[in-house]
Amino acid sequence: MKEEVLSVSGLDCENCGGKLHLIHSDKFMKLKSGEKIAFANVPLLMCGGCQKRYIPYQTKEILDEFQQMLENTEHENQPRSIDIVEKEEDKKEFSVEETETWYDFEKIKNMFCNDKFIAEKVKFLYDRDDYYFIPGLVRPWKIGFLTPVFFNIEVLLKYIHHPQYGLDIGADTFGYIYKGDEHYISFGINENNKVIMWLGDIIDLNVEEQFYLRSENVPSDHSIGSEFYEAQIEVQWAEASAERKLLKKRLDFNEKVRDNYNLAVAQLDTETLRVAKNIRKLLVNTNDAFKDLIIPLNELFVEAINNKDISKDLKQKYPELKEELKGKKGIKLLQLWLEKNTTGIDVNVEIAPLFVLYDLRLVSAHLYSDNSREELLESCCTRLGLAETERNYIVIANTLIDKLDEMYDKFIQCLSVMNKGGEEDGE
Repeated sequence: MKEEVLSVSGLDCENCGGKLHLIHSDKFMKLKSGEKIAFANVPLLMCGGCQKRYIPYQTKEILDEFQQMLENTEHENQPRSIDIVEKEEDKKEFSVEETETWYDFEKIKNMFCNDKFIAEKVKFLYDRDDYYFIPGLVRPWKIGFLTPVFFNIEVLLKYIHHPQYGLDIGADTFGYIYKGDEHYISFGINENNKVIMWLGDIIDLNVEEQFYLRSENVPSDHSIGSEFYEAQIEVQWAEASAERKLLKKRLDFNEKVRDNYNLAVAQLDTETLRVAKNIRKLLVNTNDAFKDLIIPLNELFVEAINNKDISKDLKQKYPELKEELKGKKGIKLLQLWLEKNTTGIDVNVEIAPLFVLYDLRLVSAHLYSDNSREELLESCCTRLGLAETERNYIVIANTLIDKLDEMYDKFIQCLSVMNKGGEEDGE
């Protein structure tokens, strides 16, 4: 597939919208004289979706300048030290048999990309090519500041659990770490579930913190396409995470009920706010991490159901339900209220994600024997539309979030509201 010059400064593929990442591959060129030459180890950008390739601006500038040098120099005077003797055939444009000279771009690059980076006290693993050839990272001041440094996802566990720190993942692939109430450092999460931070931000931290980060530091995978990159380099506001959207959807539903029925279907207090802060994107595929998400979700969406006020509302409007309401609470109580106050939906079907959430709370907290727990987990996965053998907690959690979001959409859409004549209208 022929490479194309990247015409925009960004990491979105113009063909399919996928994310571009840096690769090193071969590039063939033809001089004005007709001589066919080729380069190995050339930094290119490739789409992870359709595999389309682009030439970064910096790569093109170096190739253009080197080509001009060749065309202005006698062939016999060219420095032979940068030739490659053997190379496998590449049929994209023309083969090795048709190519008179191969050059190692790595050696050519060093003639142009030789700036002295910002000083480090702790030596991190990173690739200078990311800084030079990923669009938008080169700056004439603090050279190397925007070099991406990569970490295992587990690097975030300290900031999730340590009492001195806080972690806010406001978007799926962009977040902040706080120390106390102060912003500490920003980070991204790439397509390979690696954490990304800027080298310049890291070296501003105290040395002890740098050594901690270094312990989870991994080599670059050259992929930084994320809302982190979009926000910090392209100045695009990151879209709210699925978890944040769900919390907003729940709030919208509660407010619509309050506005139309003067009823609070959920208990609202300072504890609710504390619990909501603990609901964040699941990053690690472990039962402990799963439990840390499911328990606050259950607290907020199930345990916070306002049994007292809902029961009171039903007794006042539907005296015939007095016996049925005895002992009814939680999800079943909310279900009964919705059956009386919605139109056009099967509440028994739509409310199912809340029952799944409740059961997953039992699963994650190990409140059953291993066999019973496995059976309940199989049932939860089946009701979520997953294979009963699915055991990737991240997949299960993401699917649950989506199902709960769809549930609130249906409830908001089908909630009966009062018209000006005092009669109910189904929206």
